[in-house]
Amino acid sequence: MAEAASGRGGAVCAVEGALALAGDLRDLGAFWAMDAEGALRQAAELDRLPAGRRGPLFGMPVAVKDLFDLAGLPTTAGLRGSFPRAGSDAALVRRLRSAGAVPIGKAAMDPLGLTTGGQAPGFPPCRNPVDPALSSGGSSSGAAVAVAAGITPLGLGSDTAGSVRVPAAYCGIVALKPALGRLRRAGMLGVMGPWDLPGVLAPTIADCTAAFEVLSGRPLPRPGNQRLRVGLLTDLLVDSDSEVANRCEEVAARLGDRFRLEPVELGWGAKGFGLILACEFESIWGERVDREPDRFPGLAAEMVSSAREAGASGFSAVSRSLERERDRARRRLGGFDAFVSPTVPVPAPDRDRETVAESTRFTRIFSALGWPAVSLPAGAAQGRPIAVQVSALPSRFGEMLEVAAELERGGAVRG
Repeated sequence: MAEAASGRGGAVCAVEGALALAGDLRDLGAFWAMDAEGALRQAAELDRLPAGRRGPLFGMPVAVKDLFDLAGLPTTAGLRGSFPRAGSDAALVRRLRSAGAVPIGKAAMDPLGLTTGGQAPGFPPCRNPVDPALSSGGSSSGAAVAVAAGITPLGLGSDTAGSVRVPAAYCGIVALKPALGRLRRAGMLGVMGPWDLPGVLAPTIADCTAAFEVLSGRPLPRPGNQRLRVGLLTDLLVDSDSEVANRCEEVAARLGDRFRLEPVELGWGAKGFGLILACEFESIWGERVDREPDRFPGLAAEMVSSAREAGASGFSAVSRSLERERDRARRRLGGFDAFVSPTVPVPAPDRDRETVAESTRFTRIFSALGWPAVSLPAGAAQGRPIAVQVSALPSRFGEMLEVAAELERGGAVRG
């Protein structure tokens, strides 16, 4: 990804191409607001820099989920109504700019990221470039669509229970969700407290990794040449459609000799993560949902109601229970370097048949665990994209990325 625009006539040429393609493909609904003038101005400044001062993402156009502040544009988070223009960039947007990337506009999302259909009332529909009849996924729908359609090579999104992994799975691209607390959230609108994690979307795992190093401000750990132990999560395979399960097994079987693949059950049956998210949401948005119910999706009121019914004692009890389950998982599975499973238990569904419960059935597990995860494309069934998920304990982040990169190097995720 280094010197990203150098082979395409410079930063201005790359940005002009992205803006033109965004206009040609506006019916996909990937963007809600563009900053063409600002993007071209930044690109011209980048082209004037000597080669030695160009960052690793030089001239790379970026789609920014409308949950992050982008100076001069409003941050709507998919809610109807008027919003002030942001006075400055979010912290991660600043890091992207300092590395030479060029944000070109605000990308579509589900309202407050509460659902995964990629649609927001009052905004243009967001359509899957693979097939507009299929769900684009969400809630980082616009960023995924922009990358999948070739408008931008990078998308900045967020993931609370699957919001970069689900749209990546449905649109046939790569997404990376970090472990808890790995990226700064200043200038990112809070929805569910500490569970709101910035994430990245790109065509390849190498691109996601390079972008993540920029966003985190430090190089990622690289495992040595030791053999890596990889768990194939059989209970998630059993809980998937046969086409998805078979494809996931085929992909995992192509790991090279350096990787020891073993079947293992994840054994995650803990309940209560949804209540944790509801309580965090209520603490931030509850009063506003009470005042302006018409501006919010129906799920918002349901979450506020369930949080208040549970109260502080219910929140504490569920939090303690989940922490015990996380400890058990760490103890039982700590000997593995990474795990392979489906990202979503079904191929990409029709737009009008997608549900948040089905889309996040597997992704939310690793969110509740607090583990990092990557979604990789794994072919398709009757034209419907299928994806595999590679996950790991936070201490095995580098190993997880190495497993994902091996799958990509072997071509297993493309065929």
